[in-house]
Amino acid sequence: MLVREMIKAGEIRLIEAHCMDPWLDAELLYYYLTGKDRVDLFLAANQPVDKELQRRYFDLISQREKRIPLQHITGSQEFMGLTFQVNPDVLIPRQDTEILVEEAAKIIRGDNPRIRQKRGWKVLDLCCGSGAIGISLARVCENIKVTASDYSEAALETAKLNAEKNRVKIKFFQGDLYQAVRKKRFDMIVSNPPYIRTHMIPILQDEVKSFEPLMALDGGEDGLDFYRKIIADAPAYLRKNGVLVLEIGHDQAQDVTALIKETKKFTKVNVVKDLAGHDRVIYTATLY
Repeated sequence: MLVREMIKAGEIRLIEAHCMDPWLDAELLYYYLTGKDRVDLFLAANQPVDKELQRRYFDLISQREKRIPLQHITGSQEFMGLTFQVNPDVLIPRQDTEILVEEAAKIIRGDNPRIRQKRGWKVLDLCCGSGAIGISLARVCENIKVTASDYSEAALETAKLNAEKNRVKIKFFQGDLYQAVRKKRFDMIVSNPPYIRTHMIPILQDEVKSFEPLMALDGGEDGLDFYRKIIADAPAYLRKNGVLVLEIGHDQAQDVTALIKETKKFTKVNVVKDLAGHDRVIYTATLY
């Protein structure tokens, strides 16, 4: 069997298993197994593959056929140009969340004229999961000190490993939302909280509903449970002119905006769309 034949056979099996992106996954598993890249694959496409490599490759294909996420098989996910360790204890970082990081970074660097500049920023990454948001901000912004919290101790252990791997210093705390940081105040609170409606979880992709942590997905009956708590208590944990930056579901901008306005403690609400044109991020600042 030639290299290209092996990868094609893997692709066909993933198609039959109804996996998304079967061609890409078949190639990525080859790269993961061999340490090669696309150029190497082009050069080696017509070379024979020894039986041991075939066995190991199709073992990986078998895992993917069971709808185990590719990232759980390889143990990592790229996000904001960095590599993060992932496992069933944390939500796999998505490209959509890079919009959240980019908008928060613009504010911190003073590139957003709607938000007052500060000399330094104390940032809380709330519901941090793998730590992707806080760690990325710590890497792309100079004038920043990051604190990260999560309810899950297992998720925090993963986040700590990711901080060490990506060479950033972050303070980590375990607890239920703001209880983790007690009476500390921040210049920015940034969060990608659970926001999937409970009744929608059974129809999510198998890779998500069967292998990613439910507590990182389930936002309650209307998907707004965490937003209610985060928004209502945020003013008590933000400094003067502090900023709240939230990722939202594509159809939640109106509801989350209403929750913010109900507090009467924030300035104008700004909504940012993702690359697909869907509402993805909301940010606002305290009135005082």
